[in-house]
Amino acid sequence: MLNWKQSRTLALALLVLISATGSGVADASAQPVVASLKTEIYFGSNLGDGTSVSEEAWEAFVADVVVPRFPAGITVLEALGRGRSTVGPLAPTRVLVVVHPDDPDTQARFSEIRAEYRKRFATAGQFHIDQPVRIRD
Repeated sequence: MLNWKQSRTLALALLVLISATGSGVADASAQPVVASLKTEIYFGSNLGDGTSVSEEAWEAFVADVVVPRFPAGITVLEALGRGRSTVGPLAPTRVLVVVHPDDPDTQARFSEIRAEYRKRFATAGQFHIDQPVRIRD
C-alpha cells in the first residue's frame, strides 16, 4: 500500500505525463490526416476578338468535360483577372479547384481538361497550379 507522500508523487507524475501528451485519451473518431494536392486551373474567358467564352459554352464544357473526370466533386470560382500578356481591364476568369490524391491518373485527367479547353476556346488563356494540402475532417 502506498503512503500519502507516495500517492501524491504518483498522482503528480501522472498529471505531468498526461499534460505532456495531450488529453491522455485517444479520440477514436479522429480521422488520419491525408496528404493530397489542391489543383487550381485558371480559365481565361477573353477570346481576343472582343468576345468572351459565354456562360452557356462554359456550362457545357464543365458538364461534358470536367464533371465526368471528377464526379466526386469540384469547385468553380468566378473571378476577375488578367494574364501576363494581356492589356486592359480585368476580364472574367473561372477557377476550377479540385483536391485529390497525387497520382498519374489524376494528372492525366487534368491534362485532358486543359487540352479540351484549348480545343474549344483556342485563344482563351489558362494556367494550372498544384499545392500540397492536408485534409482533415
